[in-house]
Amino acid sequence: MPSSPLAPPAETLVALLLEQSEDYAFFLTAPDGTVTHWYRGAEHIFGYNAQEMVGQSTKRLFNEEDLARGAADHEMELALAATRAEDDRWHVRKDGSRFWGSGVLFALRDRAGRHVGYAKLVRNRTDVKTHTEALENQVKALSATQERTRAFLGTLAHEMRNPLAPLANAAQILRAEISPRTREEALRMIERQVDLLGRLVDDLMDTTRIGVGKVSLKLEVLDLTEVFHAAADAARPLAEARAQEFQVLPIAGAVPVRVDAQRMQQVLANLLNNAVKYTPERGKILFNMTTEGGDAIVRVEDTGIGMSADILPRVFDLFTQEESSTAYARGGLGLGLPLVRQLVELHGGTVQARSDGRGKGSVFTVRLPMHRATQP
Repeated sequence: MPSSPLAPPAETLVALLLEQSEDYAFFLTAPDGTVTHWYRGAEHIFGYNAQEMVGQSTKRLFNEEDLARGAADHEMELALAATRAEDDRWHVRKDGSRFWGSGVLFALRDRAGRHVGYAKLVRNRTDVKTHTEALENQVKALSATQERTRAFLGTLAHEMRNPLAPLANAAQILRAEISPRTREEALRMIERQVDLLGRLVDDLMDTTRIGVGKVSLKLEVLDLTEVFHAAADAARPLAEARAQEFQVLPIAGAVPVRVDAQRMQQVLANLLNNAVKYTPERGKILFNMTTEGGDAIVRVEDTGIGMSADILPRVFDLFTQEESSTAYARGGLGLGLPLVRQLVELHGGTVQARSDGRGKGSVFTVRLPMHRATQP
């Protein structure tokens, strides 16, 4: 159908569209990539006005990485060979910031088929790129969590099954006619395995309670040295059984803190048990306490298996253990350190882990605010 004689020419309509659109960057170039026409959308998206871009190479719109791999020239070569070239990449604005642009470069030819330049259309798709990357990261995180959960459930089944054989053996022994000494040994075996099962269940329940905010602390002002010594006394037999050097260096004088004594002893006991478990026989464990800037600081240092740099940021996360290590073989569910962090943070404190690498030992530091008595 012929156009109305009152309607503006098609070329005029296209020009108006190009000048008024801010959602798309559109510009024309000579065959060598020098800008010849720079429209409003390009100015809006890239930040350059027409005076700044006309006569300039489009290479200034490419980031350094793409320029280094020859992306600008390759894009023009591809468009010239195939009429068009599509690209999705990071573009550079005038202010140096980057945006993710989805673009297409068209090779322009005159009626005689001669190459006369290029036309480039770019749309800012940073929002789509950001959303896609966020989804990809969520998928990766979910996959990693599922893998750790599967490993944890396998370990849980193993740990829960371990006591069953000794318990079954003890039951068989008690059914037979045995001496009082043998009966006593069987009963002690049952007690040890039941205690092990109890601790596994307690760790699981504590983790669940804290996770859903159902742990209530019985806070009281007390001397942290009492909790410190109680934890040391509980850990000393374990260290002695492995012929480890267990050195305790408490601070002289009282260290007043407002804590739940039972929970704080659990924190220190978990750190000490962890050190004993992952320190070889005749290794060294140092347990000391200091004060600094109004905080009580408790450190557990060992000469054990240490931790690699990639595990340190996640050492207090649930279900995290060093891969390809003897962690699972040494027993435990890997819940001790997550519990430590959760309980310390409930007390308004912090806990940090440090290690110079595998085989170079570890240092765990608990920092708690000291109690300041209010003046009447």
